[in-house]
Amino acid sequence: MKKIWGVGGMLIATVLWGVAFSAQSRGMAYVDPMLFVMLRSLTGVAALFLVIAGVDLYRKRGFTFRIWKGDPGAERVLLSGGSVCGIILAAASILQQYGLKYVSAGKSGFLTALYIVIVPVLGLFLNRRTNPVLWLAVMLAMSGSYLLCGGVDQVGAGEYFVIGCAFVYSLHILAVDHYAAKCDCIRLSCIQFSVVTLFSALASLLMGDPWQLNKILDSLPFWIFCGVGSSAIAFTLQIAAQKYLHPVTASLLMSLESVFAVLGGWLFLQERLSARELAGCGIIFLGVILAQLPVAEREKKISGCEQESC
Repeated sequence: MKKIWGVGGMLIATVLWGVAFSAQSRGMAYVDPMLFVMLRSLTGVAALFLVIAGVDLYRKRGFTFRIWKGDPGAERVLLSGGSVCGIILAAASILQQYGLKYVSAGKSGFLTALYIVIVPVLGLFLNRRTNPVLWLAVMLAMSGSYLLCGGVDQVGAGEYFVIGCAFVYSLHILAVDHYAAKCDCIRLSCIQFSVVTLFSALASLLMGDPWQLNKILDSLPFWIFCGVGSSAIAFTLQIAAQKYLHPVTASLLMSLESVFAVLGGWLFLQERLSARELAGCGIIFLGVILAQLPVAEREKKISGCEQESC
């Protein structure tokens, strides 16, 4: 039963992440990319504060940012981890938002999903073993990207922005993986979104983006949805769901984000993909699934060894 709840929670989170691409695209009809990132991140911080306060009150310990009372070292890890993750996430968010100025929500979703292939490749530099299946996944992802983008000569600024976002987001996943086991994940997320808010607000001001109240209010439904839905609610559901799911199952469910991005673009933005672009999406999705097989095999071996040792 817990596994069913886990799958359901992860699917809801994935739908929210996928549909958010359409909301991000619509929001930029009113405000500039960095201002939109600032608004959605600020909303996410406010929503996560409410989640933290609710959890603390439920546990009857009062609202506090301490993880373990009387341990200032844990707070230092929380602040440093949130800062590192926030800086990386700010770069990824801004790249993705600029990419959405030039490419469709569906295409952006599939190109962003390349992070699921990139993460295990970056793991090679951390001395993590792999096998030929991963390299096949990389080749499929590159081939799918070629078709989706229309060839190398058709790759424009938007595609470069989104592919850059996938690389930076891969670094963010590795950073979260490093810090998540050391501190409260919801507090870590709240701090990282606070950093994203400050970083994007400063960058927006330095670039002279117009902060027009009427435009901000016109785009309110879109950055509220992204801030509350894809940032606060989806992240909290992900944390809760992963308690009951195998890591490979969780990764495969998360990869459906790209599918929901295409569906969201079709439903809300009337976007259409050509036969070549759809073929590219399918090949990328196959590569994303194959990229998880080396992980699944390794987990199976580890599980077998643990059972033998028992």
